[in-house]
Amino acid sequence: MDIGGPPYLIPLVDRSKVYDLSKIVPAYAGSKGYPKGWYISGAAAGPWPVMGSNCEMVVSMMLGKEGNIEINKSKVALTSNCSISCDSKDQMDDVTLKNLSLQESRCALLANLMVSSGLPGKVLDIKCKRRIDPKTNFTTALRSALSKQFGNDPIGLGGLFLVKQAHSKIHIMPDFSTDPLMSEDEVNNWLRFFEMEPPMLFQSVVVSTDPGLDLRVEHSHGWSLNGKSEGGHYHYDLSPETVEYQGYYAVADKLLRIDRPKTTHQLGR
Repeated sequence: MDIGGPPYLIPLVDRSKVYDLSKIVPAYAGSKGYPKGWYISGAAAGPWPVMGSNCEMVVSMMLGKEGNIEINKSKVALTSNCSISCDSKDQMDDVTLKNLSLQESRCALLANLMVSSGLPGKVLDIKCKRRIDPKTNFTTALRSALSKQFGNDPIGLGGLFLVKQAHSKIHIMPDFSTDPLMSEDEVNNWLRFFEMEPPMLFQSVVVSTDPGLDLRVEHSHGWSLNGKSEGGHYHYDLSPETVEYQGYYAVADKLLRIDRPKTTHQLGR
């Protein structure tokens, strides 16, 4: 399920784009094959109206058949804005990881989600060590493998992966820019980048190829398992020779495109 998109964030934010997953998922996903409700996982921009700032959201929640929230393990990663007197962007930035309340099921601007029954089933169990291509990452490698096998037929996966034996390059969005972001350099200068210690666990959605629906073809948000209160958006590992990955992914059988931007671009993807 691909909701909204980067054009609602860049070049300037559209604050009207706030989505309630407890309403959207039952309305669009339907109840067939989901006798006990819906499990939702993935990556999104967080609910800024309640957090008080733009943020990164790790989506993990279970809805009952009526759309009621039964379990909510969703988290948000936030960072302070670096003041103009900073010597470097990282110097004064603090990272905070917060659990959302049980009833907070909103996200904003964009979301890339896997919706399932939440019941046991077959998954792909993917283990690998040592990244041999310096220009790729784990999720791009998955997409490349799928594209080689299935060509232009889109294959969607949703699940999670663990990064071990290597730090991860992570970004966290600060609060919304008041100046238009018109290039990748401007986007990257606005984002806050961090190196976070392993192990880290990421909720992840990948699509092998975009069939013309203006998708975000890979998106992974996660958090630290080493006791530190930190998390954010996955870019790549920082130790290709020693890194280990383990992923569990389910294969999607349907693609839903919701609130597709009428005017689009490829910035910030």
